[in-house]
Amino acid sequence: YTAFSNHQRVTIIGYSGDIMEPFISRDGTTLFFNNNGPNKDLFYASMVNLTTFQYEGALPSVNTSAVEGAPSMDSAGNFYFVTTAFYNPPSNYHTIYVGDWDGSTVNNVVPAAGLAIDMNGFLNFDIEISADGNTAYFNDGDFRGGNNFPDDANIAIALKSGSEFIRDVNSTNILINVNTTDLEYAPAISADQLELFFTRLYLSNLTTEFFRATRNSINESFTNVQKVDGLSGFIEGTAYSPDERSLYYHKRNDTTGAFELYVMTRN
Repeated sequence: YTAFSNHQRVTIIGYSGDIMEPFISRDGTTLFFNNNGPNKDLFYASMVNLTTFQYEGALPSVNTSAVEGAPSMDSAGNFYFVTTAFYNPPSNYHTIYVGDWDGSTVNNVVPAAGLAIDMNGFLNFDIEISADGNTAYFNDGDFRGGNNFPDDANIAIALKSGSEFIRDVNSTNILINVNTTDLEYAPAISADQLELFFTRLYLSNLTTEFFRATRNSINESFTNVQKVDGLSGFIEGTAYSPDERSLYYHKRNDTTGAFELYVMTRN
């Protein structure tokens, strides 16, 4: 896929740490992200323009001494994120949670019921909620090997039913051209759910690439899977701009080791 160009570094005024796993709110006003290290936390910043944000602060209502990341939000302000703070098999397998975003904090946080696999060593480690809030695109990760990277990771789909999610019985077929024996994660879905971007990590050499997949209807499988051209280095975590003409992503600086935020724009 060659439509992206004009890769630009993104600045968050007032913030100097690592920037990972970006997500832009559906109304385009707010960037959510996490930092790096064993104790990852979630933060937010206000949009100034495509390449500039103003740092607003951390999200203390969701941050813990464990890992928080993979922020996502629907158009109604339901805020989803991943945390390992309460993962405690066999009493609790949940790692994806949801709360209400009020513009400065997240309230009423509860598990996103129906997404977890009730088996020790399996964790959901990414979440992307559709704009209408009715469909979750998320990751099943097999961490039973005890490595920093999962032994296996695939994207899955679940549909909202009342206050919980039910895994889509067609998920495997819908994503049959997306998931492989390598690691697929960090899904980003367009508002109409016809375009999907995701990250693939190759276990053979621990390198990453972005891919794009499309479909003509939400009842169809994703096809036309294309590698996103024009990128290099260790990259992860695409996120749509409000108009879906640009994608944000984080990239590791090979000199400093820091994770930095970039945006690329479609021609």
